[in-house]
Amino acid sequence: MAADFPPPATPKRSFTAEELARFERDGVVCARGLLDAALIEELRTALEDAIAKLSVLGRNALNRENEGFHGDIFVWKLHDAFRDLALFSSLPALAQQVLGTETVNFFYEQFFVKRAGSPVDTPWHQDIPFWPVTGTQIASFWIPLDPVTRESSGLEFARGSHRWEERFRAVTPGHDPYMMDTDLPIAPDFSARRDEVDVVGWDMEPGDVLLFGPVVCHGSAGNASNERDRRALAFRYCGPDVRYAPRHATMPLLWDHGLEPGDRLAGSLFPQVWPHVIEAEIARRMRGPEPPSRGQVDAFLRHLDETGFGPKGERRSLMEAAAASSD
Repeated sequence: MAADFPPPATPKRSFTAEELARFERDGVVCARGLLDAALIEELRTALEDAIAKLSVLGRNALNRENEGFHGDIFVWKLHDAFRDLALFSSLPALAQQVLGTETVNFFYEQFFVKRAGSPVDTPWHQDIPFWPVTGTQIASFWIPLDPVTRESSGLEFARGSHRWEERFRAVTPGHDPYMMDTDLPIAPDFSARRDEVDVVGWDMEPGDVLLFGPVVCHGSAGNASNERDRRALAFRYCGPDVRYAPRHATMPLLWDHGLEPGDRLAGSLFPQVWPHVIEAEIARRMRGPEPPSRGQVDAFLRHLDETGFGPKGERRSLMEAAAASSD
């Protein structure tokens, strides 16, 4: 590790044995007071800056500003505050405690903002169908920056669904047709089936964190509160069993990564963060914002065109417009 890079910060507290046991049993746990107030304030400042400067995906595919919804992914590539939070905050140490692996890599982060009164729901889903990866060693930290209730679009989970064999289609808040182009079924609205499924959710305060895995089913309604925004971020980390598995109808990777199918996630797009960063993996990003790669963007556009989602296809993906407008 280069001396210029700090080690991961020490967490305010660690997960308790009981919290980790509940995570294993239920697929999700709400950890109270896990993050300190200073980190939450850093995240608030970083988020509002990122909303003002959305990436091409955020502007075109993941943003529904007229309905009070903002979203973006791989924000760390463009915003230094997100970069530093992903690489050097206490989150890598917490991820290592959950995963129990010798090394931990940063997967990616995203944010989901539902302004007061936003009707945009988060359809029930599992995360793994969205991603061009295989593996189980993925820990997601869902971090609210405002007090959250079910009314203001707090996440709900089908407790124990991480043990189900069934996989569901990737459905985005905008119901992007490209992401849904699979034979997987669409997940039911489990919030309407509480007599059949053990649905659980929590009122949360800033500093509380939801820890969950890649296959537990979850979703949320729109923000019915007319007074309170619901700003939340998800930071995701992974262990060495997570491998690159490119396939149709998954989240596009618009930055160079150098991975071949079957490679473990690593390198400049998925850098190691525990026990320390690797200078060669983050050197380019530490020099300044890193826009999407023209070669990766063009490859994704070709794939959309070949599968009927490009300009000549019968179906159009919002991601096509986003990628086409990338610098």
